[in-house]
Amino acid sequence: MCPVGVRTSNSTRNLETGAAKLWLLLVGVNQYQDEGIPCLSYSAQDCQGLGAALSAATEGFPQKELRIYCDDSEHLPLVENVRKSLQEIAAVTKAIDTVLVYFSGHGMLEPSSKKVVLCLQDTQQEDLVNTGLQLQELLQILENCAAQQQLVWLDACHSGDLTFLGAKGDKNALLNPTQELVEILRQRAAKRKGFYALLSCDRGQQSWEFPQLGHGVFTYYLIRGLRGEAADSQGIIEADGLYRYVYHQTLAYIDKANQQLRVINQLKKGRGDNQIHSEYTLQTPKRIVEGMGEVILGLKPNQKGIARHPRKGLIVDGVAQIKIASALIKTLTNSGNFEINYWTGRGNSITSDVRKAIQKCLLSESFSESPKEYEIKETATIFLYLRGQIQETAKAESVLVLADNTVINRSWLRKQLRLSKAQQIIILDCPLAESNIRDWVEELQIGTDAGQCLIACSAPPNASEKFASALLDIFSKSREHLGLTAASLITQLQINLASTEVNLYFWLSGSQGIIEVFPEPNLFVNENFDHPTEDIDDLSSSLGIDYSQLRDLLQAGRWLEADAETTNLMLKIAGREQQRHLDLPSLENLACADVLTIDRLWVKYSHGRFGFSIQQRICQSISGTASDPVLSLMLGSNKVAAAETCIDFANLVGWRLKDAWISYDNLTWSEDAPMGHLPFFGFFESVWRVKVLGVWEWHSAIATANWWQLSTKLFSRLEACQTTKI
Repeated sequence: MCPVGVRTSNSTRNLETGAAKLWLLLVGVNQYQDEGIPCLSYSAQDCQGLGAALSAATEGFPQKELRIYCDDSEHLPLVENVRKSLQEIAAVTKAIDTVLVYFSGHGMLEPSSKKVVLCLQDTQQEDLVNTGLQLQELLQILENCAAQQQLVWLDACHSGDLTFLGAKGDKNALLNPTQELVEILRQRAAKRKGFYALLSCDRGQQSWEFPQLGHGVFTYYLIRGLRGEAADSQGIIEADGLYRYVYHQTLAYIDKANQQLRVINQLKKGRGDNQIHSEYTLQTPKRIVEGMGEVILGLKPNQKGIARHPRKGLIVDGVAQIKIASALIKTLTNSGNFEINYWTGRGNSITSDVRKAIQKCLLSESFSESPKEYEIKETATIFLYLRGQIQETAKAESVLVLADNTVINRSWLRKQLRLSKAQQIIILDCPLAESNIRDWVEELQIGTDAGQCLIACSAPPNASEKFASALLDIFSKSREHLGLTAASLITQLQINLASTEVNLYFWLSGSQGIIEVFPEPNLFVNENFDHPTEDIDDLSSSLGIDYSQLRDLLQAGRWLEADAETTNLMLKIAGREQQRHLDLPSLENLACADVLTIDRLWVKYSHGRFGFSIQQRICQSISGTASDPVLSLMLGSNKVAAAETCIDFANLVGWRLKDAWISYDNLTWSEDAPMGHLPFFGFFESVWRVKVLGVWEWHSAIATANWWQLSTKLFSRLEACQTTKI
C-alpha cells in the first residue's frame, strides 16, 4: 500500500484496493526459426528480468496477472500463442483495469505494404504479414480492450548479432522500422486518451545489447528503474519518471562505451592497426503519450533483487610510503565503493604475505558467484596499485622489488591476472624504473576481450610522487556523483602528465562492457518535480521585471513562444537588449533572483524536463577532456576539451544531429523533446557563425569553444545563485 500522504491517482487506488486488475503481457525472442532473422542474446533475459522487477514493484497490487512468452519460459513466443493471449486479455478487462504489453525482439518493415511487424519465434521473413504480429493488429486488439489505461513498451529495433566493440547488425532496412513505428504510435496516441508508448530508440536508431549488462541497455535500465532507482523521494515509481531515468541512463552508457572505444582505437592506431572499431550510434528512448495523467507503476521495493558483486582493492606500497596514501584509500572507498587493503611490506612482513594479499584481491570466491535467476547483473571489479622498482634477476627474469627486498615475479603476476574473473584496473607506479616497464604492460595483458585497464609509469627521483599526486587530483575532481571510467582516467592522466618527466604507458581492453573506477550513481533520479499546485508562482525580480507572460506561456505549453520570451528576458536582465547577445562580464553579473525565477518556471511547467538547472546537471555529467591530441597541439587542450564538451552537450540535449547543429526553427517545440532541450541559448551568438578576430568562423573548434565558455559561465553563475539562495 502507498505510504500515508503519498499522492495517488484513481487508477492507482483501484489497483491497490483490488478493484482494478493489472495485466502484464511480456514477450521476448532470442532464437528465430528463420535463419535469415539474426538471433539475439538477451531478449528472453530482458523479458524474465522485467517480469521479476514489475512483480516486485507492484507487490502492493493484489489483483494482477503476469504472462511471459520467451525462449526460456513455459510458454514459447509463437505468433498464435501471443495473439491468443492478447485476445483473452482484451475480452475480460474492465474499464478501470490497466494493461501493459512489452516486446523485446526484432521489428521489421514489410517492403511492399510498409507494415510494421513484430517478429515472433516462428515468423518467416519471406511472409512477414502472415507469420508475424502486425503492430496495427496489436493496437486494434487494444482498441477493442475496455481497459482505459494501456501501456506499450517496445524494444523492437535490435541491431542483431553484435559484440561490445562496435559491430553492427544487418543493415537491411527491414530491421529498422522505427520511423513507421513511431508514426503509427503517434496516430494511436492522438486518437485515444490513456495510451502510453515507450520505445527503446527513436527514428533511424538501433537498440544495443551489452554482455556486461546481460540485457539490452534499454530494458536493463527499465529493470533498474523499477527496482527503485527511478523512484522519487516518496518511493513512487511513475511512468514519466521511469522514462526520464531510462532516457538519461541509456545515453550515458552509450557515451561511456564510445569513450572506451576511442581509447582502444588510440592504442590500435599507435600500433599501426588500421582496423578501427566503429562507435555505437545514438540510442535515445522515446515516449509517445497523449491525454494521460500521472501513471504510477508501483512502489520502490526492497533491494533483494540487486546482486552487487564486491569491488575489491589493494594498494601495495613497496618503495617509500606514499604521502597521499590515506587520501587515495579514502577516495577509492567512498567514491569507488572499493573494499581497500593496504600493504607496506615493512616490519616483519614476508613475500608470501603480499602474494596472499594479491591473490585474495584478484581471486575472491565471490567474483565467481553468479547472480540468482533474474537478478540485476553487476560486474566485479578489482583495483590493484603496485608501487615498487622493476629489476632483472641473475636469470634475466623481470621482477618487481618491494620493501625489505620482497619480490613479485612478472610471470607469477601474469598468471594471477589470467585466473581472475573480475574486471581489472592495474596500476604500476615504478619510480626509477628501467625501460622495460613497457614490457610489463605488454606481458600483463590478458586478451582483447577481457575487461582490463593497465596503467604504468616511471619517473626520476625528483618526481617520484608526481604520478600518485596526479592520480589523486583526478580522483578528487571526478566528483562522486559523476563517476569515472577507466577510459576517462587514462585520458586525463595523459593530459595532466604531458609536460612532466613522468613516462606513461597504458592498455585498455574489453568486449564485455565499461570499466568504471568510480561507478556512476543515478544522476537523474526521478525527483518530484510535480509539486503540489500553487495558486501563486514566485515571480521574484530584483530588477522589477514582470515574469507573468513567461509563466502563462509555459503553463499553456507554448514552448516556442516561451523560448523567445526567455531570450528577451535574459537580454533585459543583463541590460544588453541593443547588443542582442550576452558576453562573459554580463553573465558574471546576472541578477540571481531573476535567473532563478526563469529557471524555476521552466522546471515546474515542464515537469522537470527543461530549465537551466536541468541543463546544468547534464553539463556536469560530461567529461571535459580533449581526445584529439593533434588538434590539442594546434589549439591547446583546453580549447579542444571545451569544443568537444560543447558538442557532447549539444548531442545530449538534441541541438545537434548527425554532426551538424540543428537550425532554431527545427528544434523540438514539445514536452516530448530530449531532457534539457529548452530553453535554447538564443541569447548567445550562434555557435555555427561566430566572429573571431574579424573573421566569421564556421563550425570551427575555436568558435565552439568560445560559445561553450559562455555556457559554462551561465551554469557557474546559476550555481553561485543557488548556493547563496538570493
